[in-house]
Amino acid sequence: MKSCIIILVFLCACVSCQIADRRTTSDVHVKQDGRHQPEYYGYEQQCPDAEDIAPCVCTYDTVSNAMDLDCSSLRSEEQLKQIFKADFPFKNFNKFLLIYNFNIKVLEAGVFNGVSFEIINIYNSDLEVVELQALDSCYETATELRLYGNNITSFPFDELSQFSKLRDFDIRHNSLSVIPADAFHGLTALGVLYINGNNADIVGTFQDLPNLQDIHLESTGLTTIPAQFIKTGSSHLSTIGLSYNNIVSVEPDAFDIVDGLDIVMEDNSLSTLDEATWRPNLEAGGTLDAMDNPLVCGCDIAWLFAEDQLLEQLLYGARCNDGELLHKLDPSIFDNC
Repeated sequence: MKSCIIILVFLCACVSCQIADRRTTSDVHVKQDGRHQPEYYGYEQQCPDAEDIAPCVCTYDTVSNAMDLDCSSLRSEEQLKQIFKADFPFKNFNKFLLIYNFNIKVLEAGVFNGVSFEIINIYNSDLEVVELQALDSCYETATELRLYGNNITSFPFDELSQFSKLRDFDIRHNSLSVIPADAFHGLTALGVLYINGNNADIVGTFQDLPNLQDIHLESTGLTTIPAQFIKTGSSHLSTIGLSYNNIVSVEPDAFDIVDGLDIVMEDNSLSTLDEATWRPNLEAGGTLDAMDNPLVCGCDIAWLFAEDQLLEQLLYGARCNDGELLHKLDPSIFDNC
């Protein structure tokens, strides 16, 4: 009888060990050698063999069930192409990273060879050219394209309309000479747009962007803002950044009129705040930052001191060209205007 009990206890212990082993296996992310991975949620190995994609590193997150591919240590464009000729058991990745890399100058057409990414982070590197269809495998998956802090002189803006899920586009601090604003038309998912830090000719207008929240055009060399320039149709728009340009004039009806919209015009060359241009935004509850502009404080700004007190919507710090703060001016000086 005792022998039977001992055998039964031994069998139960073995079963418990097997169950524990399975649980431990399901919690393992990637083995140290990087070559063999357990099954996840019934799928076979997710990442390619580490040797086949080195120096890129594939990581798998069991919590989010997502893979990232970090290729920051790449040595050449040819090496990048060879890596994507490897066997990728699963071709849908969460993130591609190429950060602080000074070897990849050109992202060639079809370079990902059918592998798709939701987030593409290529920043603080030395990328110069993104060829047409370089990102073609990501048209239907990419939600974020972050390409800031490179030396990009050429980008295929004409294909932006094919990125149906794009929410975040960041190409600030590059070397673009022309940015076609019309290329963004119809990006219905786009929420954030950074193109600041490119001393570029901005051609066209920013329209038909119904979910846009923030647009940043600082340090782009703008001198005038025409009518209809930013008329996105978005009720979510919260910030328009236009600081550090050389803007001398802004035409009426240049911007969306949205409750609470902040328009930042710091450090430009405005000599006046035209009522037809700025009253609609301020009346809608928006704000204007006009610091560091050489404003001539004559009768042209008297409307800010009228009974509706729209001066309160002008951020503190705007000064007349003689250094006097607008908020410190005596309203009575405008009595004869």
